Amino acid sequence: MTLQLIERIYSKYDTFGNSSHKIADYFLNNLADCDHRSIQSLAKDIDTSVSTISRFAKRLGYSSYPELQLAISDQLKHPEKIAADIDVTDPNIMVAQKVFSSNASSLNKTLDLLTEDKLNSAVELITNANQLSFFGLGASEVVAFDAYHKFLRTQITAIYNSDYHMSLMQAAKMNSDDCAIVISHSGRNLDTLKMTKILRDNHVPIIAITSFSSSELAKIGDVTFYSVSDDSKYRSQAVASLISQMSIIDCLYMSIMRDETGNPSPKLTKINSVIKQTRE
Repeated sequence: MTLQLIERIYSKYDTFGNSSHKIADYFLNNLADCDHRSIQSLAKDIDTSVSTISRFAKRLGYSSYPELQLAISDQLKHPEKIAADIDVTDPNIMVAQKVFSSNASSLNKTLDLLTEDKLNSAVELITNANQLSFFGLGASEVVAFDAYHKFLRTQITAIYNSDYHMSLMQAAKMNSDDCAIVISHSGRNLDTLKMTKILRDNHVPIIAITSFSSSELAKIGDVTFYSVSDDSKYRSQAVASLISQMSIIDCLYMSIMRDETGNPSPKLTKINSVIKQTRE
């Protein structure tokens, strides 16, 4: 699948320097204002140079600024909402088709943004952690609890608290030998960021999962994964992104289980024995 402009920005964001971050953030927040603009006018508004914007275009994979301009127009004309938009006259089976199509699109786009290096780094942090804690509020709490449930099946000591104040206390007890997975669709939830800052002050390695590369959570994470979602007028991006976020968790969980299965321990054997008893 060919990435659109916004997805290309997400995929490269972590590799950008300060100048490219400034341009990327401007595009993410003001894309409609960038359409049909001269490179000189755009450089003036962003407070950068023409040559820096040209280099930025090439870093995204475009041959020149005019090609970047075409990508901006294409992004605005085809935001890929067709699959997600549901009309009041749609029969139930068409609603189902559009929901499944939208979910598949979100998953494919999220997969396009995954890299081997990020996955390797996250798996290493989890494997080496004394304890792995999950943090998420609102809709993201569903993802955090699902992740906790999965990782309980591994040899890793997994911790999760649904109560916000208990989560704060858990964050305060953690240190550099642990690992935290923090989930927030917007990456700007104040309560989530408060927990994240406590973790950062304690030098806890953080794996962040969010949908916005310009968010504070994305910048704080030692490893940051981006979940892409197709919104519609009947469901928010926060809800749609849950599937993508859970799939990222599944990737990490399956990688850990692959390694543990290849080198089983008495603890893992006991876990599997207990689970098996529930099915007899």
